[in-house]
Amino acid sequence: MPDSERYAALDLGSNSFHLLLAEFRDQRMVRLHTDRAMVRLAEGLDEARNLDPAIAERALASLHRFRPVLTELPVDHIRVVGTNTLRAASNADGFLETAEAILGAPIEIISGIEEARLIYSGAMAAADGPPRLRCVVDIGGGSTELVRGHETPQQLQSLYMGCVSFSKRFFADGLITENTVNHFNRARRAARAELQELQHLAENAEVVGCSGTIKAVARVLNDGELTEIKRKDIDRLAEKVAGAKHIADLKLPNLDEERRPVFAAGLAILHAIFCELDIQSMQVSPYAIREGIVHDLAGRLHGGDRRADTVAAMMQGGKVNAAQARRVGDTALELLAQLRPKTGAEERQRLRWAAQLHQIGLALSHSNFRKLGAYMIEQADMAGFSKTEQENLAHLVRNQRGRIKPPREHYGFHPNPDLLLCLRLACIIHRDHTDRAIAGLQLTTKDDDYRLRVAQDWLDQHPAIEDLLHQEMEHWQSQSQRFRLDAV
Repeated sequence: MPDSERYAALDLGSNSFHLLLAEFRDQRMVRLHTDRAMVRLAEGLDEARNLDPAIAERALASLHRFRPVLTELPVDHIRVVGTNTLRAASNADGFLETAEAILGAPIEIISGIEEARLIYSGAMAAADGPPRLRCVVDIGGGSTELVRGHETPQQLQSLYMGCVSFSKRFFADGLITENTVNHFNRARRAARAELQELQHLAENAEVVGCSGTIKAVARVLNDGELTEIKRKDIDRLAEKVAGAKHIADLKLPNLDEERRPVFAAGLAILHAIFCELDIQSMQVSPYAIREGIVHDLAGRLHGGDRRADTVAAMMQGGKVNAAQARRVGDTALELLAQLRPKTGAEERQRLRWAAQLHQIGLALSHSNFRKLGAYMIEQADMAGFSKTEQENLAHLVRNQRGRIKPPREHYGFHPNPDLLLCLRLACIIHRDHTDRAIAGLQLTTKDDDYRLRVAQDWLDQHPAIEDLLHQEMEHWQSQSQRFRLDAV
């Protein structure tokens, strides 16, 4: 890694949007600039999971403040991620398209488990002393992540409870006590129910908290300082808040007014975590998901891409034939280089990963391996990957042969037919699991159609491949770009 290199991470969370601009100096990350917009995006989700237009507009308006920082960096040094609310929203496409236009960078929707992994990575970047067992806790606006690990995460959990969603569910109009109903106690019980069977996560581990909710509680308890939260102190604070009638009645020191509307809900979740996991003390980390994203970005550009490790682990777990994956990948990339010499590194890598995983479904079924392989890729917790990246890989694996199923395109998912054709042709050429040179093949485009120019002598030597190539022409008849075989 160069001595000085800058990256930006933007976290589009359910409560607030956070920007971090950081620089690596001699392998050490230095935070240069941070910014935050409190938007409470999760307030806008209705029961049908539709995002309210007014709240969406409020969130979009806040994005303009981040654009000047992002325009100073190359796009591969920027990562914008959407978390729980944007994962859940059924009508997020329009919001995401407008947000990308404002920011000038694409937005990745990540799973709760990927969010947990990045949070852990960020918290570990600020950890002092030798590596030891830790439990990292992050309470967001729509979800809560808990991770147990040592140098790397070992157990990751993402729970559907957050300070904004719980505020909406339990503290309507800011009421804490209403007649005989204590909403704080109800919220705390609901959180404890979500935490059932997770008590082991904090066992014999140093507990670290790293979210806005946890920082707010630490400041209230510790004269504005981000220092240790002790069990006896949070017990007293929870009792005090539970005894109030309305959030506006809370007279708490060092409580940011922007945090006040969701403070009771966040505290109820945090106190439930202390009680259910039997935590006596929690350290407070200044780092969180943004720092984890920056470390991940730097790794991608300098030989430490976590996604490559994930693919390798899936290949091993699925007993994938590595030699066949290599030969299909090599040929697919060679054909892509002929077809589109200027294809970007990310798409070339996607094609390589699709080739490596194209037979992963064989571990479960020979007749339905393509469908099962695609399902495994879509549904797996693939560390380092966004949901859209997994969807793109699954599309290639599902359509590696046979009829091409039309995809339902949406934000971030616009399958590249070039990659699909190259993968399909490579699978045909190596259907018999044999190394085979393709010196006599040339793939080009002409009149908006794909053309594969093949020496007739080559086809005569491989009659089975010739038959499959003729079938391939039929499969592309229904596509916007046709495939033609030119024997010379």
